[in-house]
Amino acid sequence: MRAPSRILQRERKLGRSRVVPTATVIIPNYNNGRASSRDGSRDFLGALLENLEATLWDDATDLEIVIGDDGSTDDSLATARLWAARTWTRGPRAGQPFLRLLEFSHSGVLSKVLNAIHAATESEFVCRLDGDILIDTPRWVARCVELLAADPHVGVVTGLQKLPDGRVHAFGDAILSPLGYHHLGQGAREDELPEVLEVEHAMGCFHASRREAIASVGGYDESVLRGQTEELAMRLNLGGWKALATKRVAFRHFHAERHWRPNTADTGEGLARSLARFREKWGVDRLAPDLAEVWRRYQGTPLVERAKLRAPQPWKPESTGDFAAGEEWQVFATDAQFQQHIAAELSLLRDAGAGRLAILGCRSGLTGLLRAREGVDVAGFEEESASIDAGQRILSRASVGSGSLGLTKVADLTATGADDGAFEVVALLDSIERCWNPVGLLGESRRLLRTGGLLIVRSRVRAVTLEDRGEALHPFAAHELLQLVRHAGGFSPLAAPASDGTGRWTLVARRTGSAAHSVHFGAS
Repeated sequence: MRAPSRILQRERKLGRSRVVPTATVIIPNYNNGRASSRDGSRDFLGALLENLEATLWDDATDLEIVIGDDGSTDDSLATARLWAARTWTRGPRAGQPFLRLLEFSHSGVLSKVLNAIHAATESEFVCRLDGDILIDTPRWVARCVELLAADPHVGVVTGLQKLPDGRVHAFGDAILSPLGYHHLGQGAREDELPEVLEVEHAMGCFHASRREAIASVGGYDESVLRGQTEELAMRLNLGGWKALATKRVAFRHFHAERHWRPNTADTGEGLARSLARFREKWGVDRLAPDLAEVWRRYQGTPLVERAKLRAPQPWKPESTGDFAAGEEWQVFATDAQFQQHIAAELSLLRDAGAGRLAILGCRSGLTGLLRAREGVDVAGFEEESASIDAGQRILSRASVGSGSLGLTKVADLTATGADDGAFEVVALLDSIERCWNPVGLLGESRRLLRTGGLLIVRSRVRAVTLEDRGEALHPFAAHELLQLVRHAGGFSPLAAPASDGTGRWTLVARRTGSAAHSVHFGAS
């Protein structure tokens, strides 16, 4: 059994008794005051506490509010002290203290603050809020507790996260995904999302958790300065706990309006340390996980089950709606729409210049042959034997012109066997979204490119709001494709993905001299 916290021990020595509430709303605070907003106009913590007073006054849940202050140096500490002296003025808690304030010496480690607040509270359910959110849903604690209480395997619940202007920002997160770490539902209409969705991760800015779940995996890792909840989610998933996102609760996040705070965690060095710690602990990157390594380490565990990862397998055209082996040549001869599709590929490759070209996922070599006839040396790589065989039969009786074309069957596009830095251009043509391990494919592309060379990505546009996780085909939204290329490391995108008019995104990135992440979190 957990030992009583020092605060509770002190209360008992003084002869005080305290009824343990059903839920505790906890707010870790460090400089969430008006002085820390970009223009001084937003009092983050004051606005949140007013919001809690308005949304929870008639919530029937037996609840308490606890702020844990990490040695704030702005006006937010004074705000917290002011509200700690207040009482509820109406509803079932009328006359009771509005909140309890715990003041800690500054550590700059959010995980340490969260663990300390958990140690000072005893409720069955814990609702964690960042100081820069506002909740739009009345009686939201009751709604979260209802979902947690309905299924003993649910460890965490989060709501629908919106930007200040009301646009959907996230409906839970995916971590171990072919698309990399990303917010689910970003940019969707609210009516496009289900009422409840099982997710891998519930954002740290707002979630309600079962205390038993957090305690069972050892609490927050104090060696992780940023991305604490993603790391915690890995342990919760591995332990078999489920996470849910629900539209029954909606909140807005104002983090973009907050000024940089004087701590180590938010510096470039601090972010890099957090990413390195995650990799050290879990063996994969937090933002762009190599799924081959995920599968090697965690196949057969609830972690892979929660992520809905499927077993590694080579591409089969019928599983992704692509042409059967050699069929692209026949269709190209008569179909104007497909001719437009191939013309868009060729235009993109011409813009990249006449350097030596590798096409990873060359199908049966149609685009490669047409580019070779323009005087370019082309190497095509494909996983599917029948497609390569069909291409080689056609090549045996076709003219390549002044260029060259070689087609190679490989077991996996992430391991072509070609020399390091052998190409000026690497093209992924409708292949990144059908490769089971896109990060591995980007890693192989980086290896094949000389420094300064160009990566060309052409990927099908996802037409639905939420991806079908675990399916053979995983098309991207534009921001997801941009994030993955950035997070994979070693590439500098020249522009955001653009639509080419054939239902594809096109993205061009330059191979940099470093394999480090170019950004921490993705574009809006």
